[in-house]
Amino acid sequence: MSQDGPSAAGMSYVVDRIVDGAWAVLEDADGGTTDLPVAWLPAGVQEGDVVRVDVTTAAGLPDDAGRSVTFRLDRDATERRRADAAAMRDRLRQAPEGDLDL
Repeated sequence: MSQDGPSAAGMSYVVDRIVDGAWAVLEDADGGTTDLPVAWLPAGVQEGDVVRVDVTTAAGLPDDAGRSVTFRLDRDATERRRADAAAMRDRLRQAPEGDLDL
């Protein structure tokens, strides 16, 4: 499992898979992956969910202190991704017209 967590606030990740119920493999927009404990993610997270990462810094503290990282489900983005995937599956199921040479 990788040691580094998500590196930027406000980024979105897709839960690529959950390994042994303990680790979630998150994929960023560039295809890079990060492994995190499932316990850090919102309850009920599942493969295919979009997770947003928010980082906040406590007022009056130096930049390297008092940071808080929050993971939250982005239900709208998850639904859009699932709808796009369903539409693509439907297009792929349509038989081509005419003869097919192999």
